[in-house]
Order: sequence, then C-alpha cells, then structure tokens
Amino acid sequence: MKKRKPHPKKINLLEIINNEIKENSLRQGFSKNLLNYSIDLKKKESSYHKDFTNIPFVTIDGDDSKDFDDAIWSNNDKHKSKVYIAIADVSFYVEQGDPLDMEARKRGNSFYFPDRVIPMLPEEISNNLCSLKPNEKKKCVIIEVDLYLGKIQSFKIHRGIIKSIARLTYDEVDDIYFSKKTSSKYYDLIYNLFKTYSFLKAVSDQRGKINFDRIEFEIKEDKKENVILKKKEKLHSYRLIEEFMVLGNNIVGGILKKNNLKSIFRNHECPSNEKILNLKKIINNFNINFEGNLKKQKDFWKLKSIFKKRNQDFLNDFLLKTQSKAIYENKNKGHFGLSLSEYTHFTSPIRRYSDLLVHRDLINFCFEHSLDSSMPNISSHLNIQEKKADFIERTILDKACSLYLKGKKKNFEFKGFVDAIESFGVFIKAIDYPFSGLVRFKKQSLKTSTWSIKRSSDIDFKVGQLVKFRIKKNNISNGKILLDKVKRIGDE
Repeated sequence: MKKRKPHPKKINLLEIINNEIKENSLRQGFSKNLLNYSIDLKKKESSYHKDFTNIPFVTIDGDDSKDFDDAIWSNNDKHKSKVYIAIADVSFYVEQGDPLDMEARKRGNSFYFPDRVIPMLPEEISNNLCSLKPNEKKKCVIIEVDLYLGKIQSFKIHRGIIKSIARLTYDEVDDIYFSKKTSSKYYDLIYNLFKTYSFLKAVSDQRGKINFDRIEFEIKEDKKENVILKKKEKLHSYRLIEEFMVLGNNIVGGILKKNNLKSIFRNHECPSNEKILNLKKIINNFNINFEGNLKKQKDFWKLKSIFKKRNQDFLNDFLLKTQSKAIYENKNKGHFGLSLSEYTHFTSPIRRYSDLLVHRDLINFCFEHSLDSSMPNISSHLNIQEKKADFIERTILDKACSLYLKGKKKNFEFKGFVDAIESFGVFIKAIDYPFSGLVRFKKQSLKTSTWSIKRSSDIDFKVGQLVKFRIKKNNISNGKILLDKVKRIGDE
C-alpha cells in the first residue's frame, strides 16, 4: 500500500516574513540588561534644553506609526515664513560607546515589515522616551528657520523641550486641509504648514528637484490569511513632511560642510555614463526627439513631460533606473536627485544610526565648540544595512504578490512593458501590480541584442514595449513568475 504524500504546507504572509528575518540573521529583541538600562534613562535630567513648549508643534505620520521622531510648526506673514523643525534628541540618552549605542550601531537602522518593526533601539526609547507623543514634554534638537518665498534667510540650532499638541496622520491632515474643515482646531495650523510647503515646493521645483512619483503598495492580510495589495495614495501631506525634512537635512548638511566637520553625508551622484547611454537607447527605440545630455535635473523633467504627453508614464521607471544609489559617505558630494550641493540625514535618529551620529557631531560643534567626529568611518556598514533592509522589503513584496496572484484566474490577462532583454528571454514588468516575470524563448528562434529581440516566426520586442501577458507558473516560495501568451499591445 502506497503512502500518501503529505499535503504541502500552506505558505502565508507570516511565514514569509519570519523566514526573511531568519535568513538575513536580523538581530531581534534586546537583552534584559539593555531593557533595564533603557528604563533607567527616564531619570536623566538636563539643564541646557530650553523651553519651547509654547510652540504648538504637531507630528504627522502614518496610521500605524509609533516612533515619532519629528514635529513641525510654521507661521506666515505674506511672503515670510517662520519654521520650527523639532527632532527627537536621541543623542542625549544614547551616548557614544554606551551599551545602547553599541547595539544600535550593529543594527544600523530599524527594519520595517507589514506586521511589525524590528527597532534599532528598544521600544522604551523608540516608542516612549524619545517618541514625540502629544501632550508629553520631550527633549529635541530644534532648527529655527526664517524663510522668504521659501528661501533660507537665517537659521538657529537649539536644544529644547517641546510638547506636541497633536499626533496627526497623513490622511487626517489632507482631509482637514482640502475639505476646508475650518471648524477643526488644527485647521489654521495645518493651513500655515501648507502655505509654507507651497513656498518650499516652488523653490525645490525651481532648482530642479526630481520627483519620480513611484507607485508604492501596502501589504495587508484579511481574516482568512488572504494577501491584500493596496496602492498607497499619493497624499499631499506626505510631500509636505518630505519638504520640511529636506529643509532640515540640507541646513545641517551645510553646517557640516561649511565647518569641515568629519561626519556622515547622504550623497547621490549624477547618473553614470553607462546608465545614460542605456536610457538614450530606450529614447531612440521610441523615436523621441530629445537632445539633452541627461547630466542635469532639467533633462529628467523634460523627459517626464514628454512621456506624459505621449501617455507613456510607465517609461518613468527607466528614468528611475538610470539614477545612482544614494549612499552614506564621510565626504560630501551633494545630492543630484534633490539638486542640493550638500545633504545629510538628520531627521530620523530613532530609526537610523547615521542620523544619531550627525546629531552628535552637530551638538559637539554648536554647543560644545568641538570639531572632533563622534565616530570612526562606518559608512560602509550603514550602506550594507540599508541595502539589506531594501532587499528584504523587495523580497517580501515579491512573495506576497505571488500569494496575491494565486487568487487570480488562470486566464487573467495583465498589462506590462518589456523591462529587460536577455539571450534566454524577456523580463516584463506589470503596470498595475508590483511584480515582474520572465517569458522564456528557445535560443534558436531568436535574433537578439540588449535592446531588441525578434522571434524568427512573428513577434519582435524592444525595451519599453507595451505588452499583454498571462502567468504560466507562479512560484510562491521564491516569488519568481514565468509568463506566456505575450503579445504587443496594438497588434491584436
């Protein structure tokens, strides 16, 4: 009598997340000594944090956020704006070389998952002591800025105590502002934030800051453990916070550069010649008349505009692929994407070790008049940890998407575009879903190059070509998908 084969274990989102955490050897939890050490820090007092509790700061974050490390306030008088950006003073509690610092340095950053966070610091620090919760006095490093039409006129750095008056969400802020809910007690405050944002955005656009408008997805799970993929709404309040944080990071980056401080910068170099050449080939594939050298931000703006007019917004993906990876380095090289000559990461010291180091260097210089760096060069380690976080996020999304697609009908037809061409087949990226797949062709039936492929029978493809396709094989265990029934859109 033959033994029955055991039913394969059902893969769910929880299992996918747990496997990624295990396979990437992420440090989880904290020792009892570290937890006790964190609790004892509540007793630490300061005599040099000024009182800023009269400023009605607010935090604006996602619905699920618990580690609030930035709070903002602004006011406007015609073209003049006064801005306060308060960032949690984690460096006051986590000192160089102490047990918490050594652990945070190893982790490099917090790791975020659809159902949890593995924090860089214990929750007693990240969600309580340093989190800028409403109606609680919290120690901060504060940037006070005077703007005229969004341009910096002057600024000051303070160490202060604030008391946030509200924990607002992105959805809530957009709703209050765009629905003109003047009855809300936060309307005037939010109105002023958006007024300042309009000035800052105009300056950003003028200098050439590139916005790629990437589509992002949230991963959820229903009660039956079915994966739900939801496109993140492009809220204006998210852009508002981004502009305020860029302002703060730029100011601090300028201080570090101007005073030759040995610290950590967030660099983003212009695209490499190889990537520019690749993009030009795609442009030529679509007979786009474009003469820019793609070494300037305005060239990417022009291409985005051309793609939009031609209803080819999906080609923005190739503009993004052309960009260099932003990295941490000890020497300032500027930020191409933001079109800024100096930039650092300062605004998230609860979840990024780089920001904690920058806080220490800034405080050493501004308040202790020291030029000494707080740390030896660990930029490479921080880049590796950030890359690991990005890789895990992408892997989980791929596998979660495979789970989601399992529920699609077998003959469901997707829309996508040719993302890359290899000798063994074509990679196609879906437009309305966050996945890519491979359609394999027999080598003897192909005439191929890096930019185009022709099957001797009937169809030829080129990078960027719009296509329709169906899923042939969906491997949930590794998130890899094989495609078939591929046809060019317009040929039917």
